[in-house]
Formats: sequence, C-alpha cells, structure tokens
Amino acid sequence: MTSSQAKCVARWTWVAVFLVAVAGAGCSETSLSCPAGQAPCGNACVNLQTDTLHCGACNIMCNAGASCTAGNCACPATLPDVCALECVNKQTSTANCGTCGHACGLGACQAEACVCNPTPATVALCPANPAAGTCLDTATSAANCGACGIVCIPGEVCTASTCVCNAPRQVCGTGTAAVCTSTSTDSRNCGACGHACATGQACSAGTCAPICSAGLAYCSGSCVDLKTDPANCGACNSPCGAGKSCSGGQCSATCLTVTCGGTCCQGGTGCCPAGGSGTACQSQHKNFVGTPQEQSYFDCTPLGTYNIVTAQKAASVWAPSGTPISTQRSCPDTGGSTCVVWQKPSLVGADVACGVWCYAGAYAGTALINSGYACPCPTQQGINWY
Repeated sequence: MTSSQAKCVARWTWVAVFLVAVAGAGCSETSLSCPAGQAPCGNACVNLQTDTLHCGACNIMCNAGASCTAGNCACPATLPDVCALECVNKQTSTANCGTCGHACGLGACQAEACVCNPTPATVALCPANPAAGTCLDTATSAANCGACGIVCIPGEVCTASTCVCNAPRQVCGTGTAAVCTSTSTDSRNCGACGHACATGQACSAGTCAPICSAGLAYCSGSCVDLKTDPANCGACNSPCGAGKSCSGGQCSATCLTVTCGGTCCQGGTGCCPAGGSGTACQSQHKNFVGTPQEQSYFDCTPLGTYNIVTAQKAASVWAPSGTPISTQRSCPDTGGSTCVVWQKPSLVGADVACGVWCYAGAYAGTALINSGYACPCPTQQGINWY
C-alpha cells in the first residue's frame, strides 16, 4: 500500500468513527439515570416487569383489566377473554355475550346466552336466538314494533307497540318508498307529497328555494351576504343607497370598494358586464366556506353557476400556479359527479397538494383538498364553494 493510500484509509476510518459516535448519541432515547430494576421510557423510570403501560418493553400496553407480571400481560381468571382491548368474560358480559360486541340490552348474559328481563311484558329477544339476539322493548322499538321484525317506515315512532306518524308529519309514498315526513322541509315532498325541489334547491316553509351556503341568506331570488351586500345590508331588501358600502351588516357613508351604477359594491375590481360599460357589481365567490381556509374572489359569473370554467376558476384561486390534472373526473369513479382535479406544485419541497372541485351531479359545489399527491373524491355532499 502506498503512503497516499494509507492516508486515505486513515482519513475515512476517522470519518466512520465520527459518524458512528454521532449516530449513537442521536439514538439515545433519554439521559435519565434509573435505579436498579427500572428502565427509562420517555421521561420516566418504570419497571418493565410490572408496569401495565410498559410491559416487557416501553410503550407495550396491557389490555384494560389486565396485569403485567414478569414482563407479560395477562387477564385475570375471572375475565379470561379480550374484546376491544379489554379483559371480559363472554359467559356473563352483557356487552360481549358469547362473542365480542353481542349486547344483551334489556337482559343478562348467562352461559354465553342472553336472558331477557321479565318486565315489562313487552321485552322480547330479537331475533329469537339467545346467541345472537338482543333484548329490547317492542313497545318502543321502531325496528321491532309490537313484535320482532316489524319495522316502522322512516320517520315514524313506535308508541305502545304501534307505528305512528306524528303530526304535522304525514306519510308520503307507498311500500318501500313510504316515508313519514314534514312537507315544510322535505325537498322530495315540498308543500305536498311527491313535489320534489330541483337540484340545488331546498325546501323551506313548504316552498322550494336555492340552497345558500353557510353565511349567506336567500333574498329576492339570490343568495347574498347580509354582512357585505349593499342591497341587502343586515337584512333582505335593506339597501345602503348610492355611494355607501355595507360592512358588518351596517351601511357606511364612504364607498371603500368599487361603485357600479351608483351602488357601492362589496368588493371586486370592476363592473359587470366587463368592458367599461357595466353597471352591476361583481359577484362575491368563496372557497371552503365556513373553514379557516375560506377564500373570497370576485367576477361577473352569477352565484350558483357550476361548470368547468367556474370550477377551474375556484381551483386557480386556491393555487394560482397549479395545473389541472383532469377536468372530467368522476366522483365516485363510476356514475358519479363530474369534477376538476387541480394539482398544487411544491414550492419548498413539502407543500404539494391536490384539490377536487365538483361542478355537475349530486356533488356540484363540493370541494376537497388533500396534502400530498393523492386526489381523493369528496365523500360528503355539501356546498362549500360557489
């Protein structure tokens, strides 16, 4: 070996020794000095032979009701079984009778079988199988009203073993489509049985009206923000007048935004229609309504307009430098709503994200953002962008 090779080997040997030392120091969990028979776990000294939170090793937790002996978890002889991380006895447990999760309800568990209470006389085992049934009161159970298996229609209550649709509700439909409902609020039976509201509408006081997002009110045919709308400031049809603006539901003397056709607009950069001759204020649109991430933007598109263009606009407000991955994503994958998928690029190596804005179908007006590269579909219907 030449002298230069020897120097190179020596140098890399010292580097290796240094890295091992650093790694060893970094891997040390704690600098606690524990007495004999105890070991450091987090910021505490524990006995790994008896501690139920650190049994045999740090962070090894015993099931509820179990003990730690010689570093091993064990349930007591009276509770020999385990259900949902708890020591139980399936012979007698009313919540785990015979099998985990089998509840006896209004009864006791004896020899892994449910035995119902003798009173009241309407208590019955449904279904009539001690190994699988639950003791319940057929006088009040909507799924077993009067006897096991007699199911009240949706909306009905079971009273004195009889299914009842309490006023002002009424039964609409027949057979499996029957429902006990209020025609004052049911969008499928609005004002009368069978009268369904159109997509994007809700039933209020028996009348179909557009669905307004959180924070908006329905005034004269449109959804508005009573805190900022100069034509409906604080209440519907309460205009501020020429040259005034609306802030916090109160009219102010000076217009701090844009004036269009003598009206002080709640925001925006111009009047509608665009081109210099418009006299109407731009509409205020929002992303992620009612969340800490809520965003506002203005343009001439009417509120409640959902299409590819408005979805891409909303997505671009969220991530101006983002790009569309798809403009016709189906959510769910088959037979679902149509959505725009928008990718937010990573600016610092850790903030990449993906968003989905649905503009057609049942999920129109629903958006979902997710950190990372995955772009999951929304799972809960609702208006959170408009």
